[in-house]
Amino acid sequence: MTDQLTRFASLNPHQLVGHLTNLDFWLGEVRHAFGVLDGYHPRFERLKRAQTDYTTKHGTQQFVPGDFHQTAETAARPHRATDVELKEARRGLANAAYRFLIRCHRAGLLPQKQLRSSCERLGIGVDLRDVTP
Repeated sequence: MTDQLTRFASLNPHQLVGHLTNLDFWLGEVRHAFGVLDGYHPRFERLKRAQTDYTTKHGTQQFVPGDFHQTAETAARPHRATDVELKEARRGLANAAYRFLIRCHRAGLLPQKQLRSSCERLGIGVDLRDVTP
């Protein structure tokens, strides 16, 4: 979604207005993605706990792909995304959404009041330098 919003911000006004008509959808998608990123840790902990419980109970073994001897080893624990990766993903998405909204405003398609309320719905601020001539 970050890439999509970044692309929108580079469109011509006649193309941009088509995406602006779906602004509620896009804002909802961004809020949903924020929720997915923000809720990652509890979901991951549940996933890890369930996998650990299962592998312990069943003595699960796994094979290493490409291992000619097919050596069995204890099942690996799931890989966790780092806090840095999650923060970067959230920041990138927030920046892309903001650039899209500012682009719509500068093209004369999104009044300042609606720009501010859209940013507020996403929990992001508006830089005064972006809205003053």
